[in-house]
Amino acid sequence: MPLKNKLILFNNHFSGHRRHYPYRTRLAIAADLGYDGYEFHPIEPDDEKGWDEAAAAFRASGLKHAGMYIVAKGATDIEYPTIETDMARTRKMIDRLAAIDPKAFVNFTVFSNPAGHSPPDYREAGSAKAEPRHWERTARIIGEVDGQLAKLGLSGNLYNHVWFMVDTPAAELRLLRESGARVIRPGIALFHAFFHLGVPDFAEVMKQPGMEKLGYFAVLNGWPKPAEPFRTRPLDDGNIDIAAALGLLWSRGYDGPIVSQGYDLGGDAYLTAKRSIDYIREVHARYQRNPALNPSAP
Repeated sequence: MPLKNKLILFNNHFSGHRRHYPYRTRLAIAADLGYDGYEFHPIEPDDEKGWDEAAAAFRASGLKHAGMYIVAKGATDIEYPTIETDMARTRKMIDRLAAIDPKAFVNFTVFSNPAGHSPPDYREAGSAKAEPRHWERTARIIGEVDGQLAKLGLSGNLYNHVWFMVDTPAAELRLLRESGARVIRPGIALFHAFFHLGVPDFAEVMKQPGMEKLGYFAVLNGWPKPAEPFRTRPLDDGNIDIAAALGLLWSRGYDGPIVSQGYDLGGDAYLTAKRSIDYIREVHARYQRNPALNPSAP
């Protein structure tokens, strides 16, 4: 059985390490390797040059799917006075993304941190320190974004990120309920879920009511560091059993996008992106060849 998931290359394969790849090269790499789409990192609404280059690169690449990681704020007391300005910024970015791909997806999160700092223990930040007003403001932000996506016919998901207000899958599910979202679905960044000390094992996460609607799954691996939270690694080399996570999702019938991340990997960006897509395809082929190799097979 062929792989049903769309494979998406995330922009962070090309970030850091004092290098700059133009959009035409980033998307050409994605297309050359057989990815189905590309997820842009936010381009500010008034960055005409950036939007023009992104649009031209998408058209030239032949890729079929575009998305963008959009991060908003406005939930904390310091940020709240500028919430309207930030929502206007978010709406403009979504409008401009829709002009590139009328069926694009928005990978959305709210990075407001009620703790005011980013401690090593993530249970001391983000949603763990949120009070009712923080939940209400965040739900309002998500509800407004959801309404715009519905109006434009785009899809969307929430993204969990350590230290952010939207930091755990449980926080996502609560906010989706409280916002009344119709379009936005839960998403999982496996890297952030794994290294967040307050998140259960992945199998337990997927049992939470609402996770049957999962609409986005991002993969990146890593190892803990003695003095820092973690260091990123390729998909087949880290503390996270990505093969088992994929097997669990496929056993549940997940056919949404799988997004390859490569933050801070360095080296040859073409080869890191190739290593990721080859690994995902190899795991799928392995389980198709012998279903008993999938620890989550029925």
